[in-house]
Amino acid sequence: MFHPDERAAIDRLWARKTEQDAKKLPKSERHRNLHPDSAEFLRALAAGLHAKRLVEIGGSSGVSTIALAAAARATGGVVTSIEIEPTRQAESRRTIDALGLAPHVRFVLGDATAVLPTLEPSDLVLLDCEKEDYVRFFDMLRLAPGAVVVADNILSHDLTAYVAHVRRRPGAESVTLAVGKGLEVTRLV
Repeated sequence: MFHPDERAAIDRLWARKTEQDAKKLPKSERHRNLHPDSAEFLRALAAGLHAKRLVEIGGSSGVSTIALAAAARATGGVVTSIEIEPTRQAESRRTIDALGLAPHVRFVLGDATAVLPTLEPSDLVLLDCEKEDYVRFFDMLRLAPGAVVVADNILSHDLTAYVAHVRRRPGAESVTLAVGKGLEVTRLV
């Protein structure tokens, strides 16, 4: 479970996101955060896997970062949070600092295309970026044996091409979960 202050931060960020959606703000002005139910699942999954090297591609303003950092605190790990938009990442950084989770997060501002090849093999990765990049980024990942990749928005954005792609990968098991906006959980065996 999240600490009460972590839950409050998630609730605050999610309320703002839903308000921005209701106002139909342009995509570039909206913070696109992980659904709170998905954040709870992600935290539990990462902690249960004892994941130490965690990566998120698309941290937005911090819901997923909170979830992964809370898990990393439990496992003694570190999250590499990759975000291309500086304003969103700055807010995430402030939130993570305020929650005392900063020792468990390494913020990287930039395009994942340049960052992913520089990373060590990961134990758990969250894909929550531009949906047309999911397949490309999945194929770029350096993954440890038994690693898990979680992709968000599978049901809300009808990402059947991504699902088909990961399910064709030799040595992978994958399942779609109706949690939040839909998660595809892929484990390398």
